[in-house]
Amino acid sequence: MDDFSTRMTNLELERFSVNDYRGLDDAPAFQLRTGKLPVIISAPHAVSQRRAGKVKPSDDFTGPIAIVASELADCHAVMATRFDECDPNWDPFEQCRYKQALAAMVREQSIVAVIDVHGVPSASPYAVEVGSADGLSVSAMPGADEFARDFLAEELAPYLAKHGKTIALNESHAARGANTVTNAISRECGIAALQLELATPFRVPQSIGGHTPEGEAPPFSEAQLPKEISSRRNPDPTCVEVTVRAIAHLATTLADFKTLDKDVR
Repeated sequence: MDDFSTRMTNLELERFSVNDYRGLDDAPAFQLRTGKLPVIISAPHAVSQRRAGKVKPSDDFTGPIAIVASELADCHAVMATRFDECDPNWDPFEQCRYKQALAAMVREQSIVAVIDVHGVPSASPYAVEVGSADGLSVSAMPGADEFARDFLAEELAPYLAKHGKTIALNESHAARGANTVTNAISRECGIAALQLELATPFRVPQSIGGHTPEGEAPPFSEAQLPKEISSRRNPDPTCVEVTVRAIAHLATTLADFKTLDKDVR
């Protein structure tokens, strides 16, 4: 567990949290990783973004999650690596190089599913919320969203009980917006896409200092702050490792989803 946590933390420190979570100045705006499995794990908020004229803090550790989960599954990955005045989960497809590159990769690699990883505060009642725009983004793979919810609930069961959380589907983060990565890629490419919102205890394996750069609005309310501070000061690296492995396992399962027996779903 220590090696796993250390690897994720080193990736975060070296690639994503540097320069006040804006990434390295000489890094590309996003990076692609190729694999063999026809699934892509995406992390569009791995560094800070600009949304509606305001800087929005990163969903920290989502970059390392995309990298490590894609390695475990031997699938593809794309992650934001430098602040470039763009928010891939907000800006229109025509104005977003991240989504355009992701769509190109989907077509070039005959991808069947995208898993788009994000983060929510520790105060969220959900360990993971699966978003499918109420099923719209999985029209090419009907039932994949319900399957993902049940699959993650089973894989993470001991840690759900430990942290008092559940797995949700299409609640407060359903990816309904037309410009979300999940909705846009599903629409543009005709494939299945799922948004996964991971709460802090299931995403952050080590405390590495403050998450919100000076001058940026925190990604949690004042009422949520005490729980967020406690969670970050007392991380659960084993829970995070199990979560990352579950995402990798989900990727391998979605690659063969259409061949699964309906009773298994």
